[in-house]
Amino acid sequence: MLQYNLLSYVKRFESYETIGGLFREITAQTVELSVTEKIWGLIQQLVSAVADFFSADFDEILTNIIYENKQLNAIMMAAQQLQPAA
Repeated sequence: MLQYNLLSYVKRFESYETIGGLFREITAQTVELSVTEKIWGLIQQLVSAVADFFSADFDEILTNIIYENKQLNAIMMAAQQLQPAA
């Protein structure tokens, strides 16, 4: 609704395009987060909460989780091998 109100305000000053056309164009450009991005956001929130609880550096914990974890490294290697060659 807010998007529609903003577009109708724009139309008042730039009436060379219909409001429906503007709305379709803006809606097409609006991107919903993928499942992967949503999960990554939850992981970041969890790591941030742990970092705050232990008074540690968020970036250092995240780096250690990603690069120093043997199981995660094995999963990443397997995933890279499954990707088709470009």
